[in-house]
Amino acid sequence: MSRFVLAAVVALGLSACSDAPDEITPDAGIAVDAGTDVDAGTDAGTDVDAGIDAGTGSSQGTGKLGCTSTGSVKTDAGTLSYCVAKVGDTEMKIIEPLGGIAPAPMRLAIYLHGDGAATYNGSNPRALFDIGGWTYRHNTLYVAALAPNRCAWWTDPARTVCSGEAPVEARDLEGKNAASLVQVIEALRKGWDIQDGPILFGGSSGGSIQLTASFLPRYGDRYPGIYALSCGGETPWKGTLDWDATKASLRGPTKFYFTYGDLDPLLPDIRTAEDYLKGLQFPVDDKVITGAGHCAFDQVGRVSEVWSQATTTP
Repeated sequence: MSRFVLAAVVALGLSACSDAPDEITPDAGIAVDAGTDVDAGTDAGTDVDAGIDAGTGSSQGTGKLGCTSTGSVKTDAGTLSYCVAKVGDTEMKIIEPLGGIAPAPMRLAIYLHGDGAATYNGSNPRALFDIGGWTYRHNTLYVAALAPNRCAWWTDPARTVCSGEAPVEARDLEGKNAASLVQVIEALRKGWDIQDGPILFGGSSGGSIQLTASFLPRYGDRYPGIYALSCGGETPWKGTLDWDATKASLRGPTKFYFTYGDLDPLLPDIRTAEDYLKGLQFPVDDKVITGAGHCAFDQVGRVSEVWSQATTTP
């Protein structure tokens, strides 16, 4: 695993957010349903994808999740409300899709932030305004998930130090964070009617590393997905998958989209991960940003761009 410096990653994430629209301050309060009090703006209903294949079944979940607080955020689909909820040790911000136009069941999309959680926290939550507008218009329940230790998805949840360089020994080798992500997925499927088709997974830096090195090896056969991986990715930390990826039925519709700069210090790990997945016969696509260092491009906006491409291309 490449040893990337957490402080530098956080600085890049914060600088990338500087020109973004402001978030409206959340309202702390009792549990309420997500998706209420939405001002969709004047163009929110003009680009709805009602034709996404729902697959052969769905979770048929109902009841949603209770919110610990709510807030709103400006997106290209207007000002949308979000629900802050918690499952186990994982906090998340949820934006429901536009109701009354796109049919149920809906897709599920989950984004994992990079180290420092700058795209999740603060007054400019890029994880919401860069992605939420697309999911809102495309029949997709969107979840931005905060790492259990509130700073890094790839490190052990017991490590709560969110500054300085995280050593390789900090890796979550036991897969606790991957198990927490499964908890989240199952809770969401119980609360909403979610398609049984592939989940839209997205990650930046450490979030991408978690998805490829820990979650996929343990649960990739159980939860097929479209992986939009920005500026990160590694081979399984255990050296292999827990399931037989030579069986096409287990690989299913899973596909990987890597995006990274050609000057990224994580480049060797990312390309090794690409080759590893290709060797297992997974479809792998990549986009290399010339002259870009670590996450030195719109890594969050790229996630929704990949999801759009993957769900509209035959």
